Amino acid sequence: MTSKWERWSPLAGVLAVAGMLIGFAITSGNPSTDDADEKITSYYTSHSHQVRGIISFFVFIVGILFLLLFLSALRSRLVAAEGGGGRLAALAYGSGVASAAVWLGSIAFFTAPAVGTNDTGKLHLDPNTFRLTQDAAYELWVSAVIVGAIVVWATSALALRTRVLPRWFGWLGILVGVIQLFAIVFIPVFVYWGWILVAAVLLALRPAGPRPAAVPPAA
Repeated sequence: MTSKWERWSPLAGVLAVAGMLIGFAITSGNPSTDDADEKITSYYTSHSHQVRGIISFFVFIVGILFLLLFLSALRSRLVAAEGGGGRLAALAYGSGVASAAVWLGSIAFFTAPAVGTNDTGKLHLDPNTFRLTQDAAYELWVSAVIVGAIVVWATSALALRTRVLPRWFGWLGILVGVIQLFAIVFIPVFVYWGWILVAAVLLALRPAGPRPAAVPPAA
């Protein structure tokens, strides 16, 4: 009999998205790299702005922890469906963990100016250093979303092959993964988060059981 934990653990994906989205929203008013030097330096002299960045960092980390729980639950379901060596399940899980690690690096760079200016009070933030950290953070953010496309595609492949998830979700995932490749325009991250939300709910509504029968290939 499926335990309650195994049944509902995929819903960690909902908490993961909530944590990452809230963590990101907290710093939505941060200066951008094309703002004037004076605006950048004055923003980070404010103690409240420094604390806001620190809170954003820890809230986002909480989201990442729940993301790892979701990936673990996803891997368990995919392995049970795939059987054998579970190569696609391993690919989905490994790519998800890699994406999460890169996301951690991204949020660390995004919030580094706030943490640095709050740490000792002796840091005089250089606007160009700020711009460098934010550009590096964005590169890592884009990379995390693109790597996440492998999670989506591997899950889609098994959904289409074994029906561990609905076939329509498998086809949708192919499109979602393609959209993630264009993460440089930022919007694809919301598409990825949306996919995680839907996957989490679908897995919770479809209790783990015996390995589903493979879908026979079309003649």
